[in-house]
Amino acid sequence: MKKGQAGLTGAFISIMIAVIIGVGIAIPVVKDTIENASLTGMTGTILNYLPLLMGVVLLVAVAVLVR
Repeated sequence: MKKGQAGLTGAFISIMIAVIIGVGIAIPVVKDTIENASLTGMTGTILNYLPLLMGVVLLVAVAVLVR
């Protein structure tokens, strides 16, 4: 294995762990917390986009690694 490949492999494993934790744990917990807070109005609208933004950040992280 070449030196550059080892760094890429480590980065790929790190991103995959982050994606698994983010999708499997963080996003559902955030969604459940927001729903249980029963927020309305502008605050509720803004916080409802938080799980979507977390998913986009994870997607961008994977896209940067694959690029």
